[in-house]
Amino acid sequence: MTPHTPAELAVTTGARLADIQWAWQAGRAAEVPIGPTWDVARVTRTIGTAVLHRLRARGTPIGLVLEVPLRATVEFLAPPGCSASWPPLTGTRCVASGMMRWPSPGANLRTGVRAACGRRWIVEPNAADVLTTDDDELCEAVAATLARFARAWLADRPTQEVGRGPVRRVS
Repeated sequence: MTPHTPAELAVTTGARLADIQWAWQAGRAAEVPIGPTWDVARVTRTIGTAVLHRLRARGTPIGLVLEVPLRATVEFLAPPGCSASWPPLTGTRCVASGMMRWPSPGANLRTGVRAACGRRWIVEPNAADVLTTDDDELCEAVAATLARFARAWLADRPTQEVGRGPVRRVS
């Protein structure tokens, strides 16, 4: 049976429904396990914003996505096993275990509401077409974003003459 509500979805991970309901009624985010249902790819806010734009422009189905202001990160739900193959990309981390804070569906970017911890959904459970973002598409979008940022950074660096031609200083 496929879960139909965000609470049912969180319960499939092993979270207790009573704990979820209590947290959401108090305006808090519920503790939901990371693990067999999904991994979590955490990226910096700057990277995450650009990755979301890139995925949307390509028409890639995007799973659930959280904004985490206290960490200045964005969290993408990714398929189980993603963390095992995630490369060591700057500003990113993919985890397969632990707990994540799951705000109520009403705490989202569209409404402007946040959970007490500051978290809110960028792509909320009620609006997502898929639960997780494809790990290959997500990794490619992150890598391409980092490459674009690196090119922009290098283009802004001063050059100096060394030998026969200009060489960029990289420090």
